[in-house]
Amino acid sequence: MTTYENLMAETSELIRKFRNPQWGATQLRRVAILQGLTDNELLELYQLGKIRSLNAKVNAVIEGEPTRGLYILLYGRVSIYKTDKTTGSMHRLTFLEEGSIFGELSLFDNAPRSATVTTESPCHLFYLDAENFLRYLDSKGDAIKTRFYKQCAEDLADRFRNQNSDYIQAQKLLWQYALRKTNPQESDHSKKSCN
Repeated sequence: MTTYENLMAETSELIRKFRNPQWGATQLRRVAILQGLTDNELLELYQLGKIRSLNAKVNAVIEGEPTRGLYILLYGRVSIYKTDKTTGSMHRLTFLEEGSIFGELSLFDNAPRSATVTTESPCHLFYLDAENFLRYLDSKGDAIKTRFYKQCAEDLADRFRNQNSDYIQAQKLLWQYALRKTNPQESDHSKKSCN
């Protein structure tokens, strides 16, 4: 078998795995805001989604666009970029690898995409459109909605607490660095000790 044939066979096997609803439901179980749903509900949700295969250096999501939906990175690697509002330049925030999730907040808010997600390698993504998701919730009644939105509130509270903690730590580091730079006595002392 040639390298190309091996690659195609491997890709076909991956796609078969990704299309298995049981396997997919276990992937959805990792999504924090879906933790309140039952295994059967996750199975049904996975069947509502689609597998998207993208080449390297393709934008899966573009900052500011109005699309809504959850992505799970089933295979490959992506970069997350954020635009600097003052300069217009894009800065890489992080890499995401297999099993990572992005876009989950768009399942329950109407805000435009907050970052650009670009593939670093060929990628296979699970995509659950927000409208399909909301129609599914509507069809199942208020009990599932209550569980879902309760879990969303708990997840957002955790994120908010973590963000506060990170902000305080960042401020401490910033002030420590700023005070070292602006303290002339410390600078003079370090110059004398070098002489």
